[in-house]
Amino acid sequence: MKAVGINLIVKPSKIGLAETKGGLFLAEKQREDLRYAEGEVLSVGSGVVGIKEKDIIYYDKSNSHQIEVKKEIYSIVRMDHIVVVL
Repeated sequence: MKAVGINLIVKPSKIGLAETKGGLFLAEKQREDLRYAEGEVLSVGSGVVGIKEKDIIYYDKSNSHQIEVKKEIYSIVRMDHIVVVL
């Protein structure tokens, strides 16, 4: 799998369960309080500058798209939606 243009293919990190103040446990997809998601870059398009494969990044969840390949979920993120590179 290879990213094209200014896109990146990212494997999202697992957040796991979170507990609310009231003691309820929320699944990863129910965490609306987090706008940004963490992930590892698997592939970088030819137009991407300053980010390389295996970098850990934070990206805007609302501006990414998810795809499923061989039962694995990946995020497609544009370079301009990345906010932090670790």
